[in-house]
Amino acid sequence: MKKLNIFFSNSISTHKWGGGEKWMVTAANGLKARGHNVILSGKANSEFLNKAKESGLDILPLNIYADYNPFKIWYTKRILKKNSIDVIVLNLNKDIRVAGVAAKWAKVPVIIARNGIQLFSDKWKYKKTIGIVDGIITNSKSIQKAYNDFPWMDKNKTTVIYNGLQLRDSIKKYDIRTKWDIEKESIVFVAAGRLTSQKGFDLLIDAANKLNSASKPFDILIAGTGKDHSQLTSQIEKYNLGNSIKLIGFQENLDSILLAADYIIMPSRQEGMPNVVMEGMALGRPVLAANVNGVPELMEHLKTGYIFEPFNVDAIVNAIEFALDKHGSEEIIDWGSMAKRHIAANFTIDHMLDRLEEYFYQQYSLNRR
Repeated sequence: MKKLNIFFSNSISTHKWGGGEKWMVTAANGLKARGHNVILSGKANSEFLNKAKESGLDILPLNIYADYNPFKIWYTKRILKKNSIDVIVLNLNKDIRVAGVAAKWAKVPVIIARNGIQLFSDKWKYKKTIGIVDGIITNSKSIQKAYNDFPWMDKNKTTVIYNGLQLRDSIKKYDIRTKWDIEKESIVFVAAGRLTSQKGFDLLIDAANKLNSASKPFDILIAGTGKDHSQLTSQIEKYNLGNSIKLIGFQENLDSILLAADYIIMPSRQEGMPNVVMEGMALGRPVLAANVNGVPELMEHLKTGYIFEPFNVDAIVNAIEFALDKHGSEEIIDWGSMAKRHIAANFTIDHMLDRLEEYFYQQYSLNRR
């Protein structure tokens, strides 16, 4: 089959690196390995482009700041035509309203938006934006349903392609107890993500404060950086929890830290298909997660993990208490082993790339102009 020329546009802020950016770099690397020609564009000197370049991908700085910028549209159109782009994959709404418009003008056969979290709502301006693209890839059925519930949405426009993980046979455990001065008998929970309200770490800290008199000692490590660092630090200090909750910053070896944890916990207010849950399950770790978006598509409550009510501090308290009470039991061990098998059977990189290629070729044959 024809090898495709694929262009990814991601105008995320220069300092941000999250699930959407990780997905693009992962997908681009996989598609390149399968023989396709791939270019990633983003803001100059962004974390996104730096990590793409480090992984050996071709990058192109393209600073998209404003919607419908005529000069930027014209410039992007020239780039797309010069590289004979067959498929463009767009991240944020402003990517659609600049690079997507440019792709229309350049007669790119396939124009796709990829939404890892819900970015559209039932408003006229989004109806106009969605009209620019040929299709929308989501990573959960919950986001697809939200979009398809818009009365004006073409139901054939949305498709679900689950995120995929690169499974590794051996990962070295990190000595988290020595590194962060954790007592041997303490049960360790690890959370990870950008330090923003979306991730719900403030709720987790509130829950830990309510658990001060828990029957078993526990520590919480929160990995990540973000604008809420000072706020979360103040919250930890307010409750005098500095000895048991630590903000450990961005961690390159996060998988090794997750593997060394007793539990992974995700208290998010909103997610698509949460990477930290997938990664924890793939490593065979028991996961506690808020019931948001794609979580029930990943986990089965009390079978492959523990799902709790979102936005609810008491629900987090109950989840942690359950984990403390059951720690070391056959039930908890079974969660991890069943979760690992579930991810290996359904959420691998190869599964994701197969679906992406199939979808791109299908759209290419339908939309070639």
